[in-house]
Amino acid sequence: MNPQEGARKQIEIYQRMTGVERLRIVFEMWEMALAQVQASEKSLHPNLSDEEIIKRSRKRMAIGTTGRY
Repeated sequence: MNPQEGARKQIEIYQRMTGVERLRIVFEMWEMALAQVQASEKSLHPNLSDEEIIKRSRKRMAIGTTGRY
């Protein structure tokens, strides 16, 4: 299967899902991305508290969606 066929099949799968199912996937993907950003922050700043890591991670996620501070 080439990438175009794979993308077409994935779109077909999403189209068969309910809105609630698609929304669940969006939230799961957001949580996975947030966990990756938190791991990155922890790696870059190992001395920060968990609270500060969460704060910095959420800020990075928000900036990533708007492209600005």
